[in-house]
Amino acid sequence: MKIEKLQRQILLLLILGVNLLATILHYTDNFFFFDRYPAPVWMQPHHVYTAWLVLAPFALVGYMLYTKRVFWAAYLCLGIFSLASIGGVGHYFFGAIATFSAKMHALIWFEELTGYALIGFSIWSGVILKEWRQEKLTE
Repeated sequence: MKIEKLQRQILLLLILGVNLLATILHYTDNFFFFDRYPAPVWMQPHHVYTAWLVLAPFALVGYMLYTKRVFWAAYLCLGIFSLASIGGVGHYFFGAIATFSAKMHALIWFEELTGYALIGFSIWSGVILKEWRQEKLTE
């Protein structure tokens, strides 16, 4: 049982690591090449990095809560971060697909797919495994 728990924690850490990498790459590219990314007229470059600074802690706190078996709070934090990760497709509402470079598409979809992986992990943990129903184990 302890090995399975550790394996799930490692899997979540890997998914979060790749998801954080994807968000760092996308948000950094979006910040430095802000004028090339279609966005709402009110949006400014500082909104991009501010959003990342606000959202990234949800991933880290979600992982810490998961390892402490505080599942519902962990699912909430991971859900917030994963929804932000899959929100990158919102760029497509503000410009024609042809206006995006291949790099922009790749970064948007890399973040998108890793966000779905994080949602998938949370659903697997909460709905299929029902980890939240298992009693807390004393270490």
